[in-house]
Amino acid sequence: MTIADPAVGTGTFLLGVLRKIAENVGADQGEGAVGPAIAAAAKRLFGFELQFGPFAVAQLRLLAEMRSLTKSGKSKTPPPEINLFITDTLGNPFVEEEQLPQIVEAVAKSRREANKVKRGQPITVVIGNPPYKNNAEGRGGWIEKGSDGRPAPLERWKAPTEWRLGAHGIHLKNLYIYFWRWATLKVFGKGFFDATSLPERDEEGLVCFISVAGFLNGPGFEKMRDDLRRTCSNIWVIDCSPEGHQPDVPTRIFQGVQQTVCIVLAARKLGKDERSPARVLFRALPVGKREEKFAALGALCLESKGWIECPSEWRAPFLPAHLGKWADFVPLLSLFAWSSPGVKAQRVWPIAPDASTLARRWDALRSTTDRKLKQKMFSEERDRTIDKTVKVDLGIHLTRKYSVAVDKEPVVAPVRYGFRSFDPQWIIPDHRIISMARPLLWSVYSGKQTYLTALEAHSPRSGPALTFTGLIPDMHHYKGSFGGRVYPLWGDAKATHPNVRADVLEALAEAYGSEVAPEDVVAYIAAVMAHPAFTKRFRADLVRPGLRLPLTADAKLFAEAAALGREVVWLHCYGERFVDAAAGRPKGPPRLPKQSAPRIPAAGAIPAAPEPLPATMDYDAAKRRLILGKGYVKNVTPPMRAYEISGKNVLDQWFSYRRLDRSKPMIGDKRPPSPLEKIQPEGWLAEYTEDLLNLLNVLGRLIALEPRQAELLARICDGAMIELPPEDGERSERPEA
Repeated sequence: MTIADPAVGTGTFLLGVLRKIAENVGADQGEGAVGPAIAAAAKRLFGFELQFGPFAVAQLRLLAEMRSLTKSGKSKTPPPEINLFITDTLGNPFVEEEQLPQIVEAVAKSRREANKVKRGQPITVVIGNPPYKNNAEGRGGWIEKGSDGRPAPLERWKAPTEWRLGAHGIHLKNLYIYFWRWATLKVFGKGFFDATSLPERDEEGLVCFISVAGFLNGPGFEKMRDDLRRTCSNIWVIDCSPEGHQPDVPTRIFQGVQQTVCIVLAARKLGKDERSPARVLFRALPVGKREEKFAALGALCLESKGWIECPSEWRAPFLPAHLGKWADFVPLLSLFAWSSPGVKAQRVWPIAPDASTLARRWDALRSTTDRKLKQKMFSEERDRTIDKTVKVDLGIHLTRKYSVAVDKEPVVAPVRYGFRSFDPQWIIPDHRIISMARPLLWSVYSGKQTYLTALEAHSPRSGPALTFTGLIPDMHHYKGSFGGRVYPLWGDAKATHPNVRADVLEALAEAYGSEVAPEDVVAYIAAVMAHPAFTKRFRADLVRPGLRLPLTADAKLFAEAAALGREVVWLHCYGERFVDAAAGRPKGPPRLPKQSAPRIPAAGAIPAAPEPLPATMDYDAAKRRLILGKGYVKNVTPPMRAYEISGKNVLDQWFSYRRLDRSKPMIGDKRPPSPLEKIQPEGWLAEYTEDLLNLLNVLGRLIALEPRQAELLARICDGAMIELPPEDGERSERPEA
């Protein structure tokens, strides 16, 4: 058995392999047999590492371990040679010579030897922890681009156009996915040879990685899952992050990694029939601290009880099938004709809590004559530079036909923007500075449009399962991280073509005996899903991402929920949508009863400039005061202060964009912040106060509705459900303009 770690780091996995061999041989054959077994095994272990520092540490650690296990330190026998290589695992294995200076000839030799191994050495097992880097286009080497007439191995995992997965394919361009493709190619021999060469080999072996878990469920990985099911005999999946995205640090397997993490073992036997899908089994580690998870892993076997069978459909997630009542609910995605990601500006400075700051930032940019400084201020990247011209408009916002580099005009008038749930901010609606503007979302915008936002590849942990906005929404609108989907109520700016599927409306009308408006469907969703009781009730079902709606067969219950949901949407949209004064929903910011409404007394006024922006926000639960610097708001209840969206505290997140220090820690190799981001108000603005009081009133009223929503949800779940007609064709997002 030959074993390779393609991102060996400091050698931890190969050390574990050596120690396991020593343990097994010692127990079976005696301690005297360990040394020869380790010496023999060393010839079958291979490690690749790109960085010099970890490579050197791995060499020293493995050398010391083999000296210890083979007892060579007490004799003249040298320890076994280590098959470690300083190389780019993803690089072209068919390159024979490295053109490097003489001073680094040792490195060139190591790369040449590594290429021989990558090209010709059979590998039975690939094990390790591949590096994670999102948006890693251009870093996949030969795996991503191929060479000399050989197709890129990654092409095998790109979905055909007829699957209509749209922009989801970009998620394949992640560093850990490149390593997954390298490992499956190397172990299973699938896709290594092109059609003009030898046929693919029939290999057996195992790939075992602990990596980010996005590929288990994300739509961009459907072809990858399809190929693994065809290639492998068995696949085991261990969810190491049952707490979800951004769990508490003590619960994380890797304490510095906030993404969900999984262990996947993909095995292939000789003669695997590609017409028969692999058996996929799943289990989750216990919710709890890191040490508890390690203890559970230590006791886990493939024969242990508790593995759950996953669906066998080729493209299905590597997650358990929906069971029980949850399986009878309607997938949220299937209710709408199309959906889209939200807007992704790819730069921070065109978005701010106040419009005046955006005008000042633009003035600073356009007045800069130093080209390099201007590029830095603009925060250039692949899709947007200061010289780029863009032809597509954003709805009614016409795009200037010349580049930012030569633009001397005032800023394109900022507009209100659905930045985060309950946090409307401002954006410059200029397509030249917004990389992924989603023109379609702008083209269907109007004063009647309502956008529902929710997570897609992940599940909500707490709070409402989805939220609403009447503004163009950001990609991270729902919770401030991890993207999601946007579901518009209307498919056009005139609000004449519902985005709720026509056959869904027809089926509901037939079931209830009267016409159902698209607004009723969205309001029903709001009543049933936009509250904490929903996520709490279905927490176990949400282990597999993908929201589902319990759709009652009772016409009266549907009408009751739709009436309640209209108030929920009205609150989420700050009184700008689903307005009905006669029903207690007047146009304008909602308010709590005056005696209980949050207020700022004279003594609590938040000082404006020249007093700097407040640096901290505290809470006095006894006095029910939200304290911002030298000012405070009274009548703020503990539930208001604690209100959260899937683990993100709404007030903390809101304040983070208006405090004195708005900088965030750099993570990985992201682009440095633009100097324009430092341009912000000199002091607290009156509109910040207004926004804060609007937010607190909305939260207070939503909290007051939660018991009614929870009771209504219970009655719906206890009754009969409607079975909607199946969708016609593949689900996808509508193409961009």
